[in-house]
Amino acid sequence: MSGGAVVSAPLTRAQKFQWFLEKGLAEGLRRLPASTDEAAARRLVHALEARFEILRTSLAVIDGELRQVVHLSGSPVEVVDLVPGGTVHQGMADLVREFTAHVHGRLGRFLVQFRLLREDGRYWLAVVADNVAVDAGFHGVVEQAITELLGEPSDGPATDVLQGRPGIQPAEQARRETDPGEDAERARALDYLREHFSSAPARLHPHRPPAAGEEGRYYRSTLTLPGADGLFAGVMARAGLLPSAVVLAAFAQLLCGRSDTDGCTVNVSLDNRHNADLRRVLCATAQRSPVALPGRSRSLLEAADEVQRTLAEGHPAYGRYDPFDLIGERIEAQHRRGLCLSTDLAFNFIPPPQGWAELLEAEQGGSDRTGSGISWAATDETSYEYGVSLSVRWADPRTVRLSVHGDSRVLSPEQCAALLRGIELVLTRIAAGQDCAPEDVAAEVGLVRVDRGPREQRAGGRWIDLGAIEERLRSLPGVAEAAVALAPGGAPGAAWLTARVTPVDGTVLSPLDLREELLGAVHTGELLAVPERFEIDGGEASDGRATTRRPPVTAAEGTLLGILAESGLVPDPDLDLCYVRAGGRLERYPRFAELISRSGYRPPGFTRVSGMTTLRGLARELRPSPPAGSRPAAPRADPEPDGSAP
Repeated sequence: MSGGAVVSAPLTRAQKFQWFLEKGLAEGLRRLPASTDEAAARRLVHALEARFEILRTSLAVIDGELRQVVHLSGSPVEVVDLVPGGTVHQGMADLVREFTAHVHGRLGRFLVQFRLLREDGRYWLAVVADNVAVDAGFHGVVEQAITELLGEPSDGPATDVLQGRPGIQPAEQARRETDPGEDAERARALDYLREHFSSAPARLHPHRPPAAGEEGRYYRSTLTLPGADGLFAGVMARAGLLPSAVVLAAFAQLLCGRSDTDGCTVNVSLDNRHNADLRRVLCATAQRSPVALPGRSRSLLEAADEVQRTLAEGHPAYGRYDPFDLIGERIEAQHRRGLCLSTDLAFNFIPPPQGWAELLEAEQGGSDRTGSGISWAATDETSYEYGVSLSVRWADPRTVRLSVHGDSRVLSPEQCAALLRGIELVLTRIAAGQDCAPEDVAAEVGLVRVDRGPREQRAGGRWIDLGAIEERLRSLPGVAEAAVALAPGGAPGAAWLTARVTPVDGTVLSPLDLREELLGAVHTGELLAVPERFEIDGGEASDGRATTRRPPVTAAEGTLLGILAESGLVPDPDLDLCYVRAGGRLERYPRFAELISRSGYRPPGFTRVSGMTTLRGLARELRPSPPAGSRPAAPRADPEPDGSAP
């Protein structure tokens, strides 16, 4: 870490979203002019850092709270000579791998790193950034700043990406978000979120996109709509709906139908509120909010009306004052129940440059539509955090571009073209005063349902790959064979997801051990669900949480158990059952904090990483290493009945 700290501030709402849920990154590569030497390139980076504080920001836990720390200078800029026969893109990929392995998601590391790639005396400026640091306009802002600093002519007409705002200054945005004067708005947002996220729909896709993929896996497909001004004006005039609501409804409905799921969660950009003050905040990360939407509606007009109501109730307060702790605890509680509900869709809508009033008034003049066209190109990205993201942007006052940034393993380019045509068809029919059903639209444009594997079964509105759970179980130490099935249980007509496991001879397994191993895969998105019951070697099926409590095995554990009992925060205190959110947020539990402090006990790593470390994780650190060849008792995960954190 170089440079002293200048100031610290809380994380913005958007930064918390990226840190806890998405863990994405961004990368960029730009060739510098031939006259640029190493000293000039370093001066360019220093000038960028001076202009944008996020380029010299790290994260740290300060007084038990995860905060951003702005330094005087950023990460040291290294010069990397490309190996003979190598390419700059290979050098960029090496930087991304190094960033992912040693920097990404770690405290005390700069969120943005620059490298100078040298090839035959010429320099390329490479940048990789944790998505905690970037926003929707990050690349445009940095590109514009570099162009200005180099004194180069810009491509196309000159535009001010920042529109007069300072941009990429998250510390200032965080101070605005934590202003006590905004408490009323935050309280309203909290009430909305409690209802909205009491239960969230399942993922649409069978996996979370991994950190790296083969060349050409990620692509961008764009549908160009000439005469979109008249099309959108017709939607508003005849249906009384914002075009963003119609596009988002069509996007979600068609993908729910394709995946045969009952709903989805989409990360929706604040641009959908068409509010100029909020639309281009450009603080840090896109101002996105996860929005739960029902799927499989009979009518797209009804679905669009529901989307518009959801956006109107949730924005702008929901997007700007999102009390993220609630979302974080909901997501963590769902993970502890063994359900992966992370978002894999994103939606971004930019209002027309001429404004909505002008667009509506101009409709009477007629805007004849000409033929639309779809373009496709693979990107050179090595990772992308969404399976599918849709952006709606204006090329000029009459032409809209609907761009899908996709993962070909989730949505093939051919099916992406069908999705875009489906959205166009929905807009055309609603603008003409007609309604339509998602199934009819999908059939007309050729959007087909996802092929399901022989071991996939539908349960609880989601598809679960039983084979993936079985494969993960068989990979665990001490497991000889495993089979997973849906068996009758629970409420009348319901079914339990039950795993039948045969241990290796001489190995003792417990349901709790198996459940805890699988929960880690749910948290990373590798599995979408964990069995409710485990039957080991023909024994009685159990999830392991009713087994005898493990007694303390160290004096330190005994001390903590005593503190827990005295605090009265949890009934029948047991280290393996405690999900008290004390790490990093002791002020939320004043009695517990007082007892911890009075005991003089400072547990190792108590506030590390996210500020959401649990006592269960602490117990794992305190427990002595087990003898070689034995399996340690795994910590338990017991959510509250309503799925919320205790």
